[in-house]
Amino acid sequence: MPKVRDSSDAERWEISRRELGGYATALGLTVAAMPAQVLRRMIRTLEKRKQAGWMCDFEAGDILDRVDPARSLPGVRSVIAAAFPYRTAAWETPRPPGLRGVLSKYAWGEDYHRVLRARLEKLAALLTHAAGRPVSWRAAVDIGPLVERAFAEAAGLGWIGKNGCLFVEPHGSWVFLGLLLTDLRVEPGPAPGEESVEIGGGGDGAPIDGPGGERPIPIPAGDPEPEALFSRCGSCDKCLQACPTQAFVAPGALNANRCLSYVTQMKGILPKEFRRKMGTRIWGCDICQAVCPVNRGAEPAPEPAADFDSEVAFPDLIRLLTLSQRAFRRRFGSTAAAWRGVHVIRRNAAVALGNRRDARAVPHLVPLLNDPRPEIRAAAAWALGEIGGQTALAALAEAAAREEEPRVRADMQTILLAKGMAVKPF
Repeated sequence: MPKVRDSSDAERWEISRRELGGYATALGLTVAAMPAQVLRRMIRTLEKRKQAGWMCDFEAGDILDRVDPARSLPGVRSVIAAAFPYRTAAWETPRPPGLRGVLSKYAWGEDYHRVLRARLEKLAALLTHAAGRPVSWRAAVDIGPLVERAFAEAAGLGWIGKNGCLFVEPHGSWVFLGLLLTDLRVEPGPAPGEESVEIGGGGDGAPIDGPGGERPIPIPAGDPEPEALFSRCGSCDKCLQACPTQAFVAPGALNANRCLSYVTQMKGILPKEFRRKMGTRIWGCDICQAVCPVNRGAEPAPEPAADFDSEVAFPDLIRLLTLSQRAFRRRFGSTAAAWRGVHVIRRNAAVALGNRRDARAVPHLVPLLNDPRPEIRAAAAWALGEIGGQTALAALAEAAAREEEPRVRADMQTILLAKGMAVKPF
């Protein structure tokens, strides 16, 4: 690849913006760089989230680890934020007939951790060659402690909306994010040709306006006015109002423990309050992005991360109930939905069948009342209660009589009592 370094920048920057942009574009990435520094403005935000209990167990507990690049790479000089789009034409594919669930669109293709990390590693190799010296670097895609969206916004890669997602033109928020930390001196700012261009309803740069919802979202006292933080969103609050679990405590502020994207990945017995709200989702949630007017005008990715497979995007729920670990790995192992294993997916499939309330699922759910995992027994019991009918309730009553796990037995008895059936006391 030919070098495109500006000679005027050679003394100050080892890698110019133009050069960085050339390499990134060849890899299908949109990038922006910034000097490695502590994002001090994020410390208070993270402290508030931690104190309020809004952080889920996927997030790093040490706040300084999340805002200081030097803790991830000693000697770091620059942070390069990268975005890789994943919206494709296949998204218009209708759901196949039958009892089907749905995965979040980010899991429809190849695991984004591998896809983006491989590109960041190639970018690091190109920059090392261009610099002509040994280079220290570290790539992070979602699993590192740093708050990727905050660094990407600080670098000028995009802007954060009320749904907390980073919008990167022209792909909206349908992008995977990653960071490349390096000891190279990289010219800061967005790469040439990647400056913001408005998409969607905003047209010439005016805010995206939309009707307000019925449920007001409180703004914590002392925080800046939302107009100052989310001017691109204007008065639109569709993402906040559409959230099934009311996970947004304020514009841009999410209680991650209530977000269905987290709930569908959590282990153990699913909290009752989220079961109906999950609908037929068995992994992740796209609602706050799908309702966004800006995203309606987002351009598709020039190269899909993987071929579309409707059996991955919309899996047969009945088949998931008996899917072996080997078959699960064969079907979903290359996606981002594989890391929690088959048991989480099986539990979620049982809940989804309960939400379908289709009697065809009953003979397939009943055997799960004997599953060795309490979370699956609880999910199957709840689903049978939602579907109802003599066969389902009779099987549930028998299971309740022999159930030894207190939480699961309590769930079963609550369901039976609600149906007017007698239950044996503990």
